[in-house]
Amino acid sequence: MYEPSSNTIKLSNWSFNEIQIKDKDIFEAFIIKTEYPCNLWSSTFAYLWAVSQSKERKVLWKIIDGMLVIFIHSHKGSLYLNCLPFGEGNCEKIINVLLECLRYCLQYNKQDYKKSSLKMINAAQLVFLKSSPRFEQYFKRVTWQGIERHYDIKKLTTLVGKDFANLRNRVNKFHRENPDAKIRRYVQSDYNAVIELDNKWKETSGKKYKNIFDGIYYKELVSHCEELNQIILVIEINGVIVGMVSGCELPRNLAWGSVVKFEAGIQGLSETLIVEFAKELNKINPETQFFNVGSDLGPGGLREYKLKFNPVLSYKRYQVCLK
Repeated sequence: MYEPSSNTIKLSNWSFNEIQIKDKDIFEAFIIKTEYPCNLWSSTFAYLWAVSQSKERKVLWKIIDGMLVIFIHSHKGSLYLNCLPFGEGNCEKIINVLLECLRYCLQYNKQDYKKSSLKMINAAQLVFLKSSPRFEQYFKRVTWQGIERHYDIKKLTTLVGKDFANLRNRVNKFHRENPDAKIRRYVQSDYNAVIELDNKWKETSGKKYKNIFDGIYYKELVSHCEELNQIILVIEINGVIVGMVSGCELPRNLAWGSVVKFEAGIQGLSETLIVEFAKELNKINPETQFFNVGSDLGPGGLREYKLKFNPVLSYKRYQVCLK
């Protein structure tokens, strides 16, 4: 049983902290010191906090050997790691922390190896881990569906060259056909309109992209955008919000894209949202390089949609388990 009034929880012999918005600075301080590529979409603080508001899971963290480790306690009672530990430490130290934590999960899960896993790493992080022969000695990995895509922010702000011709034409077409469209920052009074936009999206484009599971965190990211430092842009046509895009800056000159919602049938709208968001990120911090938009979850419409933005980094994703 969870106790919502407390920010700590004890599972067997270990005590854990339940993630809270006020923990954001702690997470970022550890991320800045991390030596491996901290570019996994699902390890972003805003996402972790937002999904922790679901009844399906609790996101927990604990400092172990000077590193911040993120655990998930599911509503079914299993305990596993969400991502690699954050903080100062080379590959050997991370492997030691992983061993200690996954063995604890295994004990807590009554020796069920399938439940006692590291949920996600990406290909860049796998290269880091494989620099030690101990990784293959103690762990095995399973490939997850989908490729994690990262866009080049500066290229999206200019759309120069033949590789961006189709995208450039789509954006130009939107502006020609909607000369009065207004692109601006979200304000709190937009909340109901943005939530209604999500409902419309589910009935149209949402049926096309069935592998998008943002229902568990969409409202949380919008409702708490200021505390989570979420950037939200909206596009209005004739005073009606027809599209929104959100995300945030990350430490180490990276950025994260959380959700994009738009009304169907408006040519170039979704592409314009992404391009405008890249421009906003570049304006806020010109040093920001890559914009992580998460996994395309395999072939189909979502994959083709993300490829039109010419991602410069495409990473496979893996689950890691004890041998």
